[in-house]
Amino acid sequence: MNFYLPFFIINIAILYINIIILIKNKSFKNIDLKFIIFNKFYFNNISFYLNSKYNINYLKKNSSEKKSKIELYFTDFLNTGYQYRIKKSIILTLKEKFNISLNSLNPEYLIYNIYGCLHLKENYNKSIKIAYYTENQLPDFNIADYAIGQAHINFLDRYMKIPYIIGVFSHFNNSYYKYIRQLVLKKPKRKKFCAAVISNNKSFTYFRLNFINELNKYKKIDMGGNYNNNVGVIKNKNEFLSSYKFSISMENSEGDGYISEKIIDSFLSGTIPIYYGDYMIDEYINPKSYILIKREEDIKEKIEYIKKIDNDDKLYRSILEENILLDTKFNEKIIEQKKEFLINIFSQDIKKARRIDNYQFK
Repeated sequence: MNFYLPFFIINIAILYINIIILIKNKSFKNIDLKFIIFNKFYFNNISFYLNSKYNINYLKKNSSEKKSKIELYFTDFLNTGYQYRIKKSIILTLKEKFNISLNSLNPEYLIYNIYGCLHLKENYNKSIKIAYYTENQLPDFNIADYAIGQAHINFLDRYMKIPYIIGVFSHFNNSYYKYIRQLVLKKPKRKKFCAAVISNNKSFTYFRLNFINELNKYKKIDMGGNYNNNVGVIKNKNEFLSSYKFSISMENSEGDGYISEKIIDSFLSGTIPIYYGDYMIDEYINPKSYILIKREEDIKEKIEYIKKIDNDDKLYRSILEENILLDTKFNEKIIEQKKEFLINIFSQDIKKARRIDNYQFK
């Protein structure tokens, strides 16, 4: 059973209950959602949804503090769960100091991602633009006044680096990973060797495929993606990977600071990730918890290490019991830095907050 399914079902049920209440009352202003929400987590989810959909800000309710008003909008984000969490986290970060209204026509501030070009529309020319990148791409500071991304760069108060594993999966901590891995360790001794889920065969695959070919000489690797599939269709990636000791979680592209969901999925599946990508990942991920391959010359040495782990159950289990994050407070530190970065942008006079010369409006 999918670990997230019960939470999803409960959220959907609560959402429909609230929609019925909204329709019956024919008014959004006089409804206190808290009486129906039995958990703060769900209250925040539903409140954020309603605020995004109907421009109703329940999150500022019962606050006596006078807050500055800002008009904000998000665009060019994929309609997926992790992008939703990014938008939600920004709203929740800013709600303490600002009354936020969502304005899609001519917002004062526009937060955009890479999955589209709507941020270049003429009606957003006067908006202060904040790029929020979760892919392997550098922000263009001729377009963006500010940016949040994964690249290791410095640009005064205009840029903040947030590792993907923190920025998107901040609710996953060492305790959570340990809980998942303990479930794996309790399973009968029927773990298979190694799996890979690869669908992109156009980006940076030569290194991955070279490694897979070499490791295949020791034991067969089960391929569960669209590329070289040898196990058939898989319905759930994490459930599929959880049957294996190792999983190959190599990035589609290499870039300092760029980490995708691949290694996270491997950790959450209770496997030992075999990783290639960001060379600086050891800044926050415990190097004892996974296998890092930095260059092609490392392949033979790492394969020998994999063989050793495969044939030593005690060593295998000791790796699974390692902490994932090096700093147990790393999540909190990054979240606090992100809060300071964003508040600094929105606290300034809007004219002073602009960081690029927009000659069109001079």
